[in-house]
Amino acid sequence: MSVDISKVLPTNFVLFKIILGDPKHSRLLIHFLNAAIKSESPITSVEILDSEPTPEYVNQKGSRLDIRARTQDNEIVNVEMQCGTEKHMVARSLFYWSKLFSGQLEVSEKYHELKKTVSITILDFRLFQDDKRYWRKGHLVDDETGERMTDLLEMQFIELNKMRQFDEKSPITFWIEFFRDPYSERVRALCDYVPEIQEAKEMFVKAKADPKVREWIYTREKNLRDYINDISCAKDEGKAEGIAEGIAEKARETALKMLSKGMNVEDIAEITGLSVAQIKAL
Repeated sequence: MSVDISKVLPTNFVLFKIILGDPKHSRLLIHFLNAAIKSESPITSVEILDSEPTPEYVNQKGSRLDIRARTQDNEIVNVEMQCGTEKHMVARSLFYWSKLFSGQLEVSEKYHELKKTVSITILDFRLFQDDKRYWRKGHLVDDETGERMTDLLEMQFIELNKMRQFDEKSPITFWIEFFRDPYSERVRALCDYVPEIQEAKEMFVKAKADPKVREWIYTREKNLRDYINDISCAKDEGKAEGIAEGIAEKARETALKMLSKGMNVEDIAEITGLSVAQIKAL
């Protein structure tokens, strides 16, 4: 699957963390989380555990950025933006979720003190085959009854490009539309009656005008291009190696047939392209 860098980078990458990860504008993250988690006790405050973009993540070639937060009930939430196809995305998200979940306890603490941990992964590529669903929530459930075993685990996947129907009663669609294109007509209309989207849009415009942020965006563009190019080259090399191995295997099979018919090694080498040593090793 090809990745359109112009679409996924400035809009959905560096600025994603700047907008939702700013402690001074935490109500934006609260609005997004309440739209995604839909708890019976809405989130009223968050502590953002990592916020300021750093040279380390700007300079990384990888295409993953995340925001970690803790709610007023000590629930842990990880919001991740993933650009570029990731084959093992579910396993990867579960791995990061497990690190957050298990990292809650100190040696002297008890298991009953563990708090709910939610992983929300926003994807700019198609992960699941079903085109009708852009938003998935998963929990641990009983295979036979479907009964939920625990509320401590929740994983979500939001596939931006699959949303076809905008729902004015569903705030999660506000944010999906914003992540897809902050300059769209629909986002412009949302700004008139959703203060959080208006605030996010203003932050977006201001951040893009900041020379330091523009440099971050440029660096991320370059590094993500390199990252995707490296993957593409590796795949091409893998295909080439596979073709070469297939040709070599065919040559070995041909050499074995010739040997079984009593042909001499030198003639076989000339016909198959294998070395005399390779043929003798057969």
